Amino acid sequence: MAEVCDVCVSIDSGERNVAQPKSAAVSMPLDVAKLLPGEFVFQIGDPKGIIFRVESGTIGISGVSPSGTREHIEEIGSGTVFGLGFLDKHAYDAIAISECVVSCWPKDAVGYLESLDPAVRQRRSTETEREFIHRRRILVDSAPKTPPGQLAGFLCVASRLNEAQGRDAELIDDTVDCASVASFLRMDLATLRHALVELQNRGLVAYEAPSGLRLIDLEALQSLAGNEVRHRLPPVLAKGGNENA
Repeated sequence: MAEVCDVCVSIDSGERNVAQPKSAAVSMPLDVAKLLPGEFVFQIGDPKGIIFRVESGTIGISGVSPSGTREHIEEIGSGTVFGLGFLDKHAYDAIAISECVVSCWPKDAVGYLESLDPAVRQRRSTETEREFIHRRRILVDSAPKTPPGQLAGFLCVASRLNEAQGRDAELIDDTVDCASVASFLRMDLATLRHALVELQNRGLVAYEAPSGLRLIDLEALQSLAGNEVRHRLPPVLAKGGNENA
């Protein structure tokens, strides 16, 4: 039995319980845990309640492809902060490869950790981009097959990204060009235009000159897209999202 940050994450015979810390100074870790080889820090699907830093040893990061095959992502060592990214739940497994010491930190400690090591900021970008790519594959495989549904799913993703960055969640600005969106959704420009016209005719979106596309009814767009695409983040949106994930 191993415990990783026992006030936040318990690992015991495969059962995991996550709780938010009540209070903690961002300049101090919540806990420090020792792990043996083969013990998990977190697994795919675990809620992101805290972030982690390797104090010693080596942690392996791995995932599962949409086809179900295991993928080795990377190995990280002393000083590396991980468990970052954009999504609400972990998209990858983190497992001790050697004997490790891992410190556990509240999520709002990331600014403090960046002040200690500027590389943490790049680490945030790396993990966010990785999650974008991972979710892109899932989105393309599972998105609704009708062009309006696919476009609705894309717009919901863009809205969520805007909200996370403190921007207007209901406005998709013109920095996201049609050619990139069409390529991502695997449709030609004519099909994309027809899908957009259909969403406009339904009263779900409207062009707002000169800013971009206004999302009038997000709930209806989500319903059209389907629940499965609400939190999927395509890389075509990553240009504005890496730094502030």
